[in-house]
Amino acid sequence: MTKLPYVRTMFATCMLFQVIFVLCALLWVAFPDLKGHNLLPAIFPNFTLLTIGSFIYGLVASAVYGWIAAIIFVFFYNLWPNLAAALFARPVMAR
Repeated sequence: MTKLPYVRTMFATCMLFQVIFVLCALLWVAFPDLKGHNLLPAIFPNFTLLTIGSFIYGLVASAVYGWIAAIIFVFFYNLWPNLAAALFARPVMAR
């Protein structure tokens, strides 16, 4: 099994989290009465809407969250085949 590369996965996850953040911010601007908008200030502490500083802060924070999620995922993805082989491999019987 091929090992998953850290850097490519980290950048892909980072970009995905940032796209989701931008879509959530645009949805907040378009429909301010939706109840799901309380999630952004809960995920990003000190986040306020409609300021450039908080938008950039949200982009940076979502990038950091994406990198952390990717690091954890890739670590366990690459660890699992070796761990499973050590735990569940059948011993070869000698003839």
